[in-house]
Amino acid sequence: MVRDSIFNVDGQFLEIEMGRCLNCGHVVDLTLLKTRQVEKSSVTAKQEEVLV
Repeated sequence: MVRDSIFNVDGQFLEIEMGRCLNCGHVVDLTLLKTRQVEKSSVTAKQEEVLV
């Protein structure tokens, strides 16, 4: 995975964190992945509190 820049239709530079696979070209939104990881750890912490 490498970090990539994205341009919109008007040619304006958008600073969006995207990862692109060098082998297949698959693109992922790194901001979404980070948010999901934070939410997942938050849910896990809440579940652990319930168990204790």
